[in-house]
Amino acid sequence: MFSDVYLYNPTNELAIANGDPNYMPPRRLIQFEKDFSTLPMFFASPKDVVLVHEVPSDDFLGLWARTGKELPVFVKEDEALNDQLFCQQPKGFLYPWGWSPAVHHRLEPLKDNCSDAFKNSPVANWKVDSRDIYSRKAAAGVLTKVLNAVGKNDWLLPEERCPVSCTELDEIIALQSRWGRLVVKSPWSASGRGIQMLRENEFNQSNQQVISGFLKQQGFVMVEPWLKKMADLSLQFYSEGKGEVAYRGQAAFLTDAAGRYQGNYIREIPPGLSTEEENFLSTYLPVVRQVLQEALSESDFSSQYYGWLGVDLLLYRDAENALRLHPCLEINSRYNMGALTLKLRELISPESGGRWEINFDKSGKFNRDMTVQMNRFPARIVDGKMVEGILPMVPPADSAQFSAWLKVERI
Repeated sequence: MFSDVYLYNPTNELAIANGDPNYMPPRRLIQFEKDFSTLPMFFASPKDVVLVHEVPSDDFLGLWARTGKELPVFVKEDEALNDQLFCQQPKGFLYPWGWSPAVHHRLEPLKDNCSDAFKNSPVANWKVDSRDIYSRKAAAGVLTKVLNAVGKNDWLLPEERCPVSCTELDEIIALQSRWGRLVVKSPWSASGRGIQMLRENEFNQSNQQVISGFLKQQGFVMVEPWLKKMADLSLQFYSEGKGEVAYRGQAAFLTDAAGRYQGNYIREIPPGLSTEEENFLSTYLPVVRQVLQEALSESDFSSQYYGWLGVDLLLYRDAENALRLHPCLEINSRYNMGALTLKLRELISPESGGRWEINFDKSGKFNRDMTVQMNRFPARIVDGKMVEGILPMVPPADSAQFSAWLKVERI
């Protein structure tokens, strides 16, 4: 079997919006990519290669080897892509975190020696219309399919509250008059970035400048009503570009007040829900899962894309305080943190729970904090599964500013 090659490039939506094969992310996001470059190791097998900024230490790798995780080979990206011998070695698939013109350009030295299966896949080359699959407008199209398939009901997002594509500020103001509080999203962005929250009857100069920037850079925005969130959920699917998608699992995640991603819970349902909310989800999530799978299989996601599809859902309460489900808030056409959670779950005892989180701080703090926390909550492995404790999910290097840590607890 040939080796697959993995690369962490978390800014692929921004690169798609920019369109330049030589796109460079903002400095802070470059740091994020460097600090998290080992993250694809949770998807890779021992025969595979993960391209990294720095090869992780044996101490870090040893922590995860204890959990039963079989580790891939780590190679510095700049050395690998300039090593003729490495580039010419036969390979299976290329698996960047997400596709864009920039990452195609970046991985170009490897493509000629990939497998025929990769070369014949829909992601082997970037096409002019490839960008449409990665936009929020594509997710809105799947949402419409889901609502039409379910038909009249009192538990899904009402059709009249579906997102609207806008190209002018006046259109947004009109929707604000109709819906009150709004969420305005740029078409190509992720993890809660590219979002503006508008309060009822307020559209200040700062909001207008940011949204005008979205319109100038990307041509349109997606506008939707603010919803009273009870829980963030995701359903994970996988497309092999052959006309259907497979269901892989369910996850629950954390966001801040502005909708920015913070982390994931290990279990499928987040803690703290009421009995009513848990019963609602157990009743309706299986219905949504089936209808979503059918809608995705009938869409371009099943034929023009290869890889993970993370569909974000929202459990919310409407104006009458009734529970409802938004069945397709976003579609992440890339590796995503919900998919990563499914992989982590394989290493954790089914009798345990917990969460993992991402943070940003000064260089060196992650290293210091992890030393203290791992002494206080050492990882305990029973029968090859982690039952409790704390582990760093990326190397806690002295230079690291972004951190990710996993805390497992007995339930």
